[in-house]
This record gives sequence, structure tokens and C-alpha cells, in this order.
Amino acid sequence: MAPKIYGIEHILYLIICIILMVLGFFLIKKYINTEKKLSWLIRFLGLSLFIAIMWNRTSINIGRESFFARFLPGSFCGATSLFLAIAAMSLKKNHVFFHCLVYVGLLGGLITIFYPDFIGQSDSFFYPMTISGLVHHTVMVFLTIVMIFTGYVKPDLKKWYYLFLGLAMYMCYGLLLITVLNYSDAMHIFTPLLGGTPLNWIVLGLILLPLHLLLLMGWKLVFNKNSNVLFLKNNNL
Repeated sequence: MAPKIYGIEHILYLIICIILMVLGFFLIKKYINTEKKLSWLIRFLGLSLFIAIMWNRTSINIGRESFFARFLPGSFCGATSLFLAIAAMSLKKNHVFFHCLVYVGLLGGLITIFYPDFIGQSDSFFYPMTISGLVHHTVMVFLTIVMIFTGYVKPDLKKWYYLFLGLAMYMCYGLLLITVLNYSDAMHIFTPLLGGTPLNWIVLGLILLPLHLLLLMGWKLVFNKNSNVLFLKNNNL
């Protein structure tokens, strides 16, 4: 029997991931006490995410007639995992690119982890396309949370428009995949995120942008007044 959303396999996966994330946060709080250590941690997590998304893309394409024809990810989450991994390994703290990638990755990753619509594509939960998809979304969520709550990326209401510009770049990337590499769709330009819903790229943008503004305003009201609220923030950083 194929695994189901909130079936036993999915629930166990969520429990294990939550436990490991909490343990990871505790270890980061205890041992990551300098900027250099934080920088190395982010790069390590970026490398881990890169390995995870490469595993996923390989799993998806290995049985196809042309392995590289569809190797570049055509979804928001897949593209974000790839872009965020490269950015984490190569860019400096609080780079402008992070002010788009982190929010898209956090929201998209959380939605997918808690509602993985691809989980029933095989009888085995450990089917490579299934487990690699869950893993790269999970690593992406962990990386984005660590970035935000260590101050590696600092949410700033003045930088709200970076998300808007970033989403425009996602559309350019999607159009490139469609027009140059002959993808049937990318970035949900033609088809919705979930079948039977209106969640195409326009609707997703209209939902994400207001949520992003509310998040930044809430962050400014709550966290900027008391930096000690940042539970991963070490006083030495």
C-alpha cells in the first residue's frame, strides 16, 4: 500500500525531523558562538542542501531518455533549494539574495513537509523520488530557520521589495526553462500548484507578498525591540 499524507510513515518522519531540528537548535545555541563558526555552519548546511537537491534531481531524471533535458528544477521549491544552497555556500551574511530565497524556501518547504502531495507515488516511503523530495525540503526549512534566528539574515521591513524583485526573477527563470529548454511548465506559470485550485504563480504571489509584509511588520514589533528573543542568537555573535 502506498504511503499517505499523515499516514504512519509521514507522521513518524515529521516527529523524527522535529526532534532532530530541536536538537540541532540546542547544539547551535551552545556551540556556535563566533561569526566564523556561524559562517562555516551556514556553508555546511548549504552544501548539505545542495547534495539533497542533486539527489532529488538525479532520482527524478535517472530513468528518463535524456538525463539532463529536465535536470534543472522547474518548481519554486526545487529552484529555491538549488539557489539557496549555492547562495549559502558562496554569499556573505545578510546578502540581498537571501531576502527573497529565505522566505520562499521557508513557506514552500513547510507547506510541502506537512502536505507532500507526491508521497503516494510509490508503494515505498523510501522510493528515491519521495524520500529525496522530503529531505531537500526539510534541509531547506532548517537552513532558513537557522539563518533567521541566528541573525545571519535579518528581516527588515525596508527590504520588503527584494521579495517582489526575486519573484520576478523566478518568472524569468521559468520562462527560460519553457522557451529555451522546452519545459511544458515551470514556476506554475501555466498549471496550479495543486490540481483543481487557482494556485498559479499570480495567486501565489498575491498570497505571499502580503504575508511577507505582515511577517516583517510583526518581526519589527516583537523581535527588534528585544534581540534576546532570538532563541538561537548567541550573545557573542
